[in-house]
Amino acid sequence: MLLLAILLGYENGLGQADRFIYDNLVKATQRPAPSDVVIIAIDEFSIASLGRWPWQRRTHAELLDILTKAKAKAVGMDIIFAEPQYLSDDDALLASAIANNKRTVLPVLIERTPIGLQPTLPLPAFRQAANSLGHIHFTFEADGVVRGIYLQEKLHGVSWPQFAQAVFNAAHSDGTRNLTGDNIVSDDYRDIDVNSILQGDHLARIPYAGRPGHFKTISYIDVLSGKIPPSFFTDKYVLIGATAAGIASTFATPVTTDHEAMSGVEINANILTGLIEDRSISPAARWQTILFTLLSTSLALLACRYFSPFGALGLTLFLASLISALTYGAFLEELWIPPSAAILMIVIVYPLWSWRRLEAALAYLSEEFARLNQTTPMVLRHANETVRIKNSDYLDRQIGAIRIAANRSRDMHQFVIDNLNSMPDATLVLSQTGEILMYNRIAREYFATLNLDKGQTPTLEAIFSKFDMLQDVGSNGTDWRVALLHSTPGNTAVEIETRDINKREFLIKSAPSRMTDGSMLGWIVSLIDVTTLRAAERRREESLNFISHDMRVPQSSILALIQLQRNPSTAFAIPEFLSRIEKSVETTLNLADDFVHLAKAESQSYQLQDTDFSSLLAEAADDMWAFAHSKSINIVVDAQEVENCWLNVDRSLVIRALGNLLSNAIKFSPKGSEIICSAKPLHTETGSSVVCNITDHGKGIADADRNAIFSPFLRADEQDHDGVGLGLAFVKMVVERHHGSIEVSSIVGLGSTFTITLPCVIG
Repeated sequence: MLLLAILLGYENGLGQADRFIYDNLVKATQRPAPSDVVIIAIDEFSIASLGRWPWQRRTHAELLDILTKAKAKAVGMDIIFAEPQYLSDDDALLASAIANNKRTVLPVLIERTPIGLQPTLPLPAFRQAANSLGHIHFTFEADGVVRGIYLQEKLHGVSWPQFAQAVFNAAHSDGTRNLTGDNIVSDDYRDIDVNSILQGDHLARIPYAGRPGHFKTISYIDVLSGKIPPSFFTDKYVLIGATAAGIASTFATPVTTDHEAMSGVEINANILTGLIEDRSISPAARWQTILFTLLSTSLALLACRYFSPFGALGLTLFLASLISALTYGAFLEELWIPPSAAILMIVIVYPLWSWRRLEAALAYLSEEFARLNQTTPMVLRHANETVRIKNSDYLDRQIGAIRIAANRSRDMHQFVIDNLNSMPDATLVLSQTGEILMYNRIAREYFATLNLDKGQTPTLEAIFSKFDMLQDVGSNGTDWRVALLHSTPGNTAVEIETRDINKREFLIKSAPSRMTDGSMLGWIVSLIDVTTLRAAERRREESLNFISHDMRVPQSSILALIQLQRNPSTAFAIPEFLSRIEKSVETTLNLADDFVHLAKAESQSYQLQDTDFSSLLAEAADDMWAFAHSKSINIVVDAQEVENCWLNVDRSLVIRALGNLLSNAIKFSPKGSEIICSAKPLHTETGSSVVCNITDHGKGIADADRNAIFSPFLRADEQDHDGVGLGLAFVKMVVERHHGSIEVSSIVGLGSTFTITLPCVIG
């Protein structure tokens, strides 16, 4: 395995697999395009405006003059000017524009000709005017994808920097020409050695910043027409090149897909960005790849040697993840280490080593079953045991033999397990040290709700860390563990009441388990869910308080009024007397009505029917019309958009809920104001819903009171209006029982908006 690891490391990976990983790493590390790199695109729109390609060179001169006046940092014209334009002075105009700019770079193209590879250079006038020349070649890997470039290429003894490198150099020059004897070649090729080979130096991978279209791209015609102000190009790198179909050269890159390609000018923009940001992706040296693969394989072999099969599998997966993480981390540090060979090696190690382990295990199992078969009592042997494994292969026979032995042992435990699972409460069986030995079905289900580690027995600390256990559960500051697992002689069962992370209330009981001689065997701990019981008790207390206080207050007021009326000196006028009694009676009836409706909303018997929401809202508004009219308040209903939205609801309860919201809005709104009831459909991936907003212009609700207004017997306003806070509790109960939601937004002094969302069955 180690020799194979060295060989794969020497081969520097697995080719296409590593290229796939590399491309995805490039996509995962995309970054924002720099603001100082701009592409002026010769696109379809520009061709449609200026005419068919190629254009007159005075057009390019005009564009270059604009960039010169704008003081662009450097200009790279990715356009081949190898042939003169006859019958025109355009060449002179363009040469003058290039010379005036002082930081213009022109491309060099190496082409295959009948006499061998030859450079295609700009015209001499352009070469003399340009700041420098740069080659525009990319390197293609086996899959035809452009991942790298040579920063320097040499042919016939003449070398040129890469085009983007030349642009970068021009930006940092003082404007003087960078053309030397190393990058000037004669136009006369008769004396040139045609057998010369194109040589590349400084192979570098391109640090792509993003997918095609990632860089700021401006249409050529927009610059000429003045649509883009010249100041936009000040102190920027400008690349001019073709992107239009038919004239642009496009290439597959790591950041493109099968249905798109990247133009050469945009690839040069990525290269230039890497130079500006001082980014480069360096491939690892051969010895680094060998060491990386060899070390990964050695760790996988050591894991199989010293860990269990499951542990070795886990460590193998961990190593694969670690290799991936290291590869990603190294890539972020601009070092590319091909990881596929290392991952392949650790994946191969595990099954090979497991096969060797299986051979040893089978031999051991055969010996052990022979011993077990001699010592097992006859009463635990089944008549059909040998028939089960008679017609099977060697491995199945060994496994079947051990299964028989295990079944005999499990039969002895089954009675205990069945009784433990039949207990109605979550029950744990603990050792003297608090280690969990067994737990029943209810406990297992409860552990799942606590999100404990699946597939592993949870620890006692892990279980009780999910409870709001007091640190001191005894009067003398006893710790919860000591209180539950008391080992002092004479102690009996212990009870602790607490809550878990889901706010469920539990009574935890712990009782010692002893052997026949009285010595400690362990502990039996039961977790009794008393949430429903405690909620019922609190509900009963709230109801009693409601009946004893809130229902009695208006009745007491009536009795007081009657006593005052009997005394002529304190008696009210008959109309005022009757009005006061009427108000108290109405208060009592409203309280009783709210209480009955809340009880109905909490019941399980809803009468569901399909109905449209607009009719529900209209009926609720009609019911509240008289109340609103008495306060000169106008109710505006806008539900046209939900006329075709049907809900499956209890019609009377939903109307009552909407009426409660309208009633509250009327109570808290000033006279002459307006209440807006609007409803709109909401379509999401999970289905359709109706969203209803009821907006008033009242005094609003303070932030501190918003959590209280939906709780029974609690109100945000205890002074201005009667009631015990059952109305909004009823609304919340009805909405949630119909699988909806209710929210409130409010600004103190401006008003409140209650928003109800209910699911639709149609619409």
